[in-house]
Amino acid sequence: MIAIKVLDAEGRGNSADVLAGLQWVVDNKERYSIRVVNLSVGTPDTNGFDPLLSAVEYIWDMGIVVTVAAGNDGPDTSTVTSPGSSKKVITIGASDDDTVSEDASGERLLNFSGRGPTRNCIIKPDILAPGTEIISTRSKSLSETAYERLEKKFVGEDYLRLSGTSMSTPRVSGAIALLLERCPELGPDNVKYALKQSAENLYEEANRQGWGLLSIEGLISKGAENVREKNL
Repeated sequence: MIAIKVLDAEGRGNSADVLAGLQWVVDNKERYSIRVVNLSVGTPDTNGFDPLLSAVEYIWDMGIVVTVAAGNDGPDTSTVTSPGSSKKVITIGASDDDTVSEDASGERLLNFSGRGPTRNCIIKPDILAPGTEIISTRSKSLSETAYERLEKKFVGEDYLRLSGTSMSTPRVSGAIALLLERCPELGPDNVKYALKQSAENLYEEANRQGWGLLSIEGLISKGAENVREKNL
């Protein structure tokens, strides 16, 4: 597992920093056998050339699975952020955003998960995973301002509790890593297909749920089944 820092001590960054991080992935793909890239970041999806979209699609074509947060600008339609608006990458929304919570900036969240369609009429997100009040590791290099803002979210010395699609995305990335450990021959398109086949249908609108809720056991089982069928 490799952590590529693209945000500052306040938890802020810009597209140039993210692009630099993605370039590092390209340059070190073989050295570290990188198979999955998790992007829990996003910017407004606008018309015109988008270097972030081009970068993640280039990495996808290199054979690396790219997972991206859908953003926290819902519940209106067409609120999926870039580069989650790419037709190639796997875009993740939050399955449990119907409970009031707060993001890293302290902003009140409710029904926050980004919805499609994108400006190119692509159904998004692709899949959902839990994203409300998720406990994860916290940085020890926070600025004083960020520390004071997040202190009430701390869980013990090393963890904190946050909400947002940025917290949903790593769960899917981890599930994909487990699948690739079991079936290393699968490429990004195979992984995406296995996610689609194994997701639990929540019977919500397509631009709210995509294929449905992540099923980790179902994903690994379906991926292995696809490999067996391919080898027959």
